[in-house]
Amino acid sequence: MGYLIGYIISGVVIVVSIIIALVAQTKVNNAFDEFKDTPSSIDLTGSQLAERLSDENNLALTVRECQGKLSDHYDPTDKSINISQSNFNNKSIASQAIVAHEFGHAMQDAEGYAPFKVRQFVVKASNLVSRMLMPLLILGILLQVFLMGIAGSIIIYVSIAIYAVAVIANLVTLPVEINASSRAKDLLVRIGAGSDEEVRATDKVLNAAALTYVASLMVSLAYFMRFLFLLLMWTKKD
Repeated sequence: MGYLIGYIISGVVIVVSIIIALVAQTKVNNAFDEFKDTPSSIDLTGSQLAERLSDENNLALTVRECQGKLSDHYDPTDKSINISQSNFNNKSIASQAIVAHEFGHAMQDAEGYAPFKVRQFVVKASNLVSRMLMPLLILGILLQVFLMGIAGSIIIYVSIAIYAVAVIANLVTLPVEINASSRAKDLLVRIGAGSDEEVRATDKVLNAAALTYVASLMVSLAYFMRFLFLLLMWTKKD
């Protein structure tokens, strides 16, 4: 009975977490749309800003355009800053805030920032083991029903551990993103974006983005809880 209650509660938590995630994503889009046409005192497009920051910080980075809206990202595998179409040639406060944030990740990589390195390792592990999750889960259930209960239970619990890696990936992402945003604010102020409006706008855009990572962590934790209680209900008699 206890596992069933936990299963039901986890379902409620999932719904609440998804709502928060949707609100967070809406806040990001609204913050970006609010300042996407507000010119920055730094007369540089997103791509020019990335190149200037690279030069001033002695980082040999590739700057290129990528498809999509707000798809900006730093790729540590080839040391590249990939700037979305909406930001590549845009001189707005919003675009510069996002590009500076991605450059913050490049700085983390160059400095060997420990949380960044941990996140890269965990994300790679998460991508690897996530492909094993469903086959192991299905195999475990089949063994539980038709063959050996103990073997089935072991594989099911291994599946729980595999899913937990995804939760850890979201958890370690938080400090990395917060640090990148802090670096972005300092970088922009250092090169001239020091007006009250620019500071406020940059804070609003980056804080909204940070909220999406908090929401992602909540959603992953909620699904992990539900997955755990479901498997406990399957393998135990409470």
